[in-house]
Amino acid sequence: MKKILYLVAVATVLLSACKKQALVENTVYEKVAPGDPKYAYVKILNVTPSSPTVNFFIDGTKFSAGLSSLGVENAGYNYATATSLFPDLGYAITSPGSHKLTAKIIASATADAGLEVFNSQITPQAGKYYTIFTTGQYNTTAKQIPSSLVVEDIKPALDTSKVFLRVINVYNGGPNIDLIKGDLPTGPKIVSNVAYGTSSAWAEVPSPGSGVAPSVKYLLYNTTSGGAVIAGTLTLSLSKGRAYTLYLKGVAGNSAFLPTVTAYTTFY
Repeated sequence: MKKILYLVAVATVLLSACKKQALVENTVYEKVAPGDPKYAYVKILNVTPSSPTVNFFIDGTKFSAGLSSLGVENAGYNYATATSLFPDLGYAITSPGSHKLTAKIIASATADAGLEVFNSQITPQAGKYYTIFTTGQYNTTAKQIPSSLVVEDIKPALDTSKVFLRVINVYNGGPNIDLIKGDLPTGPKIVSNVAYGTSSAWAEVPSPGSGVAPSVKYLLYNTTSGGAVIAGTLTLSLSKGRAYTLYLKGVAGNSAFLPTVTAYTTFY
């Protein structure tokens, strides 16, 4: 009975304190302003064919989207789910300067759990945004992701009447590529001659059409031969006032990793 009375007494005190607003949440949450020079902003996409599911670490600490604008803890990255984590808008934060970026196979994997399969140095600068693409084909003998591409995400001058695009080529063994507006190869080129492992600059989509998010057809063409890199047209409904990244991934001549284009919002 004494224990019950004690609990009742404690509950009464807590309720009384709540009424008087005496209980205060003392956990400090920092609101990060966009471009705050205290931080550098990073996102990662694993576009390495055959890569196992991995988590990334910066200087030994798990790289997490928990601090991103989406507030979602990442569960691991692999080639098939490269776009499912947080490519749209969200970035995780780190301090500016030199860091060791590594990747380890997730702990729940049935093979090689915890094995480090990637190791690289990155040097993000204060207040800047970066997307890191793992590249190359996974080496199943050495068990290594062989390379990466670091792209600085520089925001273009957005306009609510315009759509901006850039193209990133991570298509292993593929050609340099052009992005053409429309369904004819004679249509206006939006970007030209994007080599493997590089990114184009931002380019405005000419005459995107009426409405907030007009539906527009695009072609991806081989810069040298003029042939289509992907059969048919790519139809996208992209909102005006935003900037989008299109990246081409896959392995040339490999039916398991056909060329695939993915678009995501980078800035708005």
